Amino acid sequence: MTPSRPVWTRRPVLRWLGQGLLGAGLLPTSSWAIPGVDEPPVPGRPRPLVLPRFEETTLGNGLRVIVAPRPGLPLVTMALHLGTGALADPPGQTGLADLTHELRTRGALHRGRALDATDLARRVEALGSGLHSATNWRGSALSLTVATSHLDTAAELLADVIRRPTLPARELARVRERAIDGLKFEQADPSALAGLIARRVAWGRSAYAQPQTRNSLERIHHADVLAQHQRQARPHGASLVFTGDISLPQALLLARRHWGDWRAHGPTPTAPPPQVADPTLPSRVLLDLPGAGQSGVVVLAPMPVGIDDPQRRIAQVAAEVLGGSYSARINQEVRIKRGLSYGASAGLNLYPEGGVLVTSTQTSHRSAAEVEQVMREEILRLAREAPTPTELAARQAGLVGGFARQLDTTAGLASLVIDRVERQRPLNEVGDVVPAVLAVTAQEVQDFAARYWHTAQLRTVIVGDLEAAGTALSRDGAWVGSARQLRLDAATLR
Repeated sequence: MTPSRPVWTRRPVLRWLGQGLLGAGLLPTSSWAIPGVDEPPVPGRPRPLVLPRFEETTLGNGLRVIVAPRPGLPLVTMALHLGTGALADPPGQTGLADLTHELRTRGALHRGRALDATDLARRVEALGSGLHSATNWRGSALSLTVATSHLDTAAELLADVIRRPTLPARELARVRERAIDGLKFEQADPSALAGLIARRVAWGRSAYAQPQTRNSLERIHHADVLAQHQRQARPHGASLVFTGDISLPQALLLARRHWGDWRAHGPTPTAPPPQVADPTLPSRVLLDLPGAGQSGVVVLAPMPVGIDDPQRRIAQVAAEVLGGSYSARINQEVRIKRGLSYGASAGLNLYPEGGVLVTSTQTSHRSAAEVEQVMREEILRLAREAPTPTELAARQAGLVGGFARQLDTTAGLASLVIDRVERQRPLNEVGDVVPAVLAVTAQEVQDFAARYWHTAQLRTVIVGDLEAAGTALSRDGAWVGSARQLRLDAATLR
């Protein structure tokens, strides 16, 4: 056998060589570092943000067709958005919209033949794509991203999935069981469970607070799914979105060929009523989850600023300052300075009727009380200490960069279009995002925090092993319960 030789990688060899030259005094201390390997890569030159132009028309049956052309790369994302979502779920059947939309991807009539879930998946895979399904409060969408050479085949398949799904009863049982298994996982995870309870704390009996539960999912029968499909799958109120290497005339040809004779059945569903926050729980909730490895801590700050409010850009920048990145304030205090967690973050949940700042982390049980206090204090401190110029610029850059990355892909661009469709906002509003974010001042951020985020407004949810947390975690004035008795769909959680 030939003796093995040591294998040297580029980095150790150059590092060893560089250190030898350093020792001889032949190189300055930083010249041997490899850009992009031993140190971060040098930032590239800023590129201008190129926004697409939007073109649209409406077919005779009411289907809205929207195109965001991006020529050059032969790739197109095609998405069909239905204008009825989870807010239309009947009382006691939370999850119906989700299950119905998921079931559409489990079989369809295609060219006179019934395709099961496996057949459908294989046909989509043969197009080099995947069928992506998503349900929101106000709508549901199915999308495919394909090469332009496969567009007609993909459009025909997507139309059949929406217009002619088989909605098999046996698949309903599988989809429901998988959803129930997911709920079991969430309710065993302290952070996920804290998030579910936090929604109840913030929104009370509002539809936004109604969780999917085993009971609500088991109340959904096959007849309910069939009726939901009839209500939801209709051209009026639906939008067909194309983004990528396609023109409006090409999109119209596909739309007329595969959706032009689409007709609705049954009465038009009524729009869901506006939702009002209706908290029924104390501002502090402690849930005992014996045996949990750590505690999930969530601190909320509700506010009347909704997703279409002009102040939402200030709210977004404020949330970024608090917890939008590694160097943001909450992570600085919780992780970097105190070592109480691997990471703490903040974000906004925005709806037309209002919003909630959500700060969250996971920590050891004995640190839960300290983390709660630190997170609350950071929210309140923003009203006293405006972000520095450097801090503000970094957070604005993060928001702008995240938005720009969505525009980098046809799928990301389609999601931006669908967001505007769902909110019934003008499509050209996309061009206002970056200027609006960059126009936010440090004083506006501070004033916003002072106006909406004060002590009486804050809500806390902690889920963990309360015995292990010890006496430092005060129970005074808190709702205290056990995971064994928890009922997420009950007004009192019991």
